[in-house]
Amino acid sequence: MTGLTLPRSRTGLPGRHVDVTSVAGRVTRRLDPAAFLQTMLIICLILVVWPSQFGGKFAITIVAGNSMEPTYNLGDAVITWGEPVQVGDTVLFRVPPGETGEGNPVIHRVIGGDPSAWATQGDNSQSPDKWSITSSDVLGVAKFHIPYGGRVVAIMKSWLVIALLAGLAVALLLWPDKGDEAQPAKTRRGRHISRA
Repeated sequence: MTGLTLPRSRTGLPGRHVDVTSVAGRVTRRLDPAAFLQTMLIICLILVVWPSQFGGKFAITIVAGNSMEPTYNLGDAVITWGEPVQVGDTVLFRVPPGETGEGNPVIHRVIGGDPSAWATQGDNSQSPDKWSITSSDVLGVAKFHIPYGGRVVAIMKSWLVIALLAGLAVALLLWPDKGDEAQPAKTRRGRHISRA
């Protein structure tokens, strides 16, 4: 025994080396850049399409009546995005407190008013709505619609489909890479001196 030991951090060897004694070092060593980017993409996607009911800007609404025909028909899916309202916009809003149907979502066109009191009316209605809404009641402005897309949305919102998609995403992230098993153990880089 010479009394010399190899340092665990391997700082004296050429090339990129990570201190494997710390938790951060072990995590960095195992971090797959592709998996990291996929995770960040999923997080960004969730933040972008966070539902307006929970403070986000995005909402999908299924038309449940004929008050907006011929613009939207029964069963159409309407995609809305939270932004400032202007006269002429079709908006998704909740019926104001104290009114008949309080809290129910409605999608109608803004026909006048200002942010403190918007007047709305369905395209197929003969008279304006009885209630006036404020900007705080508005969940979003309609951007586009999918004809009869309500069926697809209903399927996608079912808990079984959500659980299956979440399970598939987790399985794909945790599934071992075949390339790692097929490759031989990595050899240490750097100059090696053979001693005779």
